[in-house]
Amino acid sequence: MNIDELPPMERLAIEQALYSKLGEDVSTKNPDSLRAQMDDAFISSYRASVATGLSNKSNNVFVNGEKVGTYSIRENKGKDAQTVQRFEVTDDAALDAWVRGEDAQPFWDGYITSHRAEFARWYFETMGELPEGCEMAERTIPAQPTTIGGTTLRIDADQVARALKGYLPTTFGGLLGGGTDE
Repeated sequence: MNIDELPPMERLAIEQALYSKLGEDVSTKNPDSLRAQMDDAFISSYRASVATGLSNKSNNVFVNGEKVGTYSIRENKGKDAQTVQRFEVTDDAALDAWVRGEDAQPFWDGYITSHRAEFARWYFETMGELPEGCEMAERTIPAQPTTIGGTTLRIDADQVARALKGYLPTTFGGLLGGGTDE
């Protein structure tokens, strides 16, 4: 039976059944799936190989001796440590007195009192001076290492169909786009 010769509703029923069943095995969200097991093994192998300096983030995937795609590790790039400047209110009373004494009340009214540091930053950027009771502080954000973000599996269905030519019933071969096995 060739899948292309079936009535559309029968073909849809077959394809939906395969999609549902195979979807369970290839799911990246199901920790018990074949894909999750393969990902765990690949990531473990990659981590072990990084220690030896012989790591390989990408592997070719073969079916029946023919290359059908790639399987690779995705990394989230780390970040170097960085120093940032921020504005801090170090003396609330001094800031309050400064606001009243400098006629800064019109500027202050737009800020909720819990956002004093934001007011200090805005005033410094607008007027070029820091209000009394405020200071600019430096904070170092620690470096973040490169982490593994997951895996990417890219498989060409036509190449799989060609690699399995003669091994699949025509129904499945047609679904993969490789035509019939006649």
